[in-house]
Amino acid sequence: MPREISFTIEKEQNGLSVKAVLTSVLRLSRHEISRLKFAENGITLNGRQVRTNQTVSSGDILSICFPEKPQETVSASFVPEILYEDEDMIIVNKPAGIVSHPSHGHLEDDMGTALRAYLKEKAGAVRAVGRLDKDVSGIVVYAKNQPACARLSAQRNSGILRKSYLAAAEGIPEQPAGTIRCFLGKTEGKKAREITESGKECVTDYRLLETHGEISLLEVTIRTGRTHQIRASFASAGHPLAGDALYGGSTDRIQRPALHCASLQCRQPFTGEAITVSVPLPEDIRHLCEV
Repeated sequence: MPREISFTIEKEQNGLSVKAVLTSVLRLSRHEISRLKFAENGITLNGRQVRTNQTVSSGDILSICFPEKPQETVSASFVPEILYEDEDMIIVNKPAGIVSHPSHGHLEDDMGTALRAYLKEKAGAVRAVGRLDKDVSGIVVYAKNQPACARLSAQRNSGILRKSYLAAAEGIPEQPAGTIRCFLGKTEGKKAREITESGKECVTDYRLLETHGEISLLEVTIRTGRTHQIRASFASAGHPLAGDALYGGSTDRIQRPALHCASLQCRQPFTGEAITVSVPLPEDIRHLCEV
């Protein structure tokens, strides 16, 4: 649905242009202001649409409305587990086996479609901010409107939006905490990422939490966001994730990569309020840690 924001002009902004208020106070980008200028009632002052060179006075009400294209009503095969929701964003606990957004062969059983069905007539284009592989479980963030998506994506790039993962790896790392640095590249025709000097740098930090026989439960954070980064990095270090057949992990006790996004910290995209959510390990990974 469209995102509306109203702001009362204070004496400090008296005499400024609408554009100056949008830029310095509401911190809109030039691209966002351009979108608003051409939208019906995109920028209004005291209820009347205005140009961005209009000056404002104390007590004026400046309002903006980001347009959203109406979406068709959809149905989904499951109801998402909601961890947090407000008018700009929604955070879910994605089960293993569910893809993050619609794709070929997954037009009703993906998380994005399930969220649109959950939101019903309120739904616009629900946008994933980052994603998890199909067989990885845990926290995923979705934006309900374009400006929220842009702000959350910027938080992700700057490190304000942070995720922490739990991984069950095979073997015991020599160091109880450390950093894995490697370069990952994609080879045509292969799904797995490979270590190659021409690849993109990956930096992965880990901390050993527990050991259970030859299984290590690790807390993992990433400084870069590459496809399969955690899975490929631990395999390159000689400790593939349990169940991760693509990277050499054993499927004797679990049938998917033992990787779970367990916690997330970010800020509300417009108010800046701190948001923290967490979810426990799913049952299949817990079973690995019961020996």
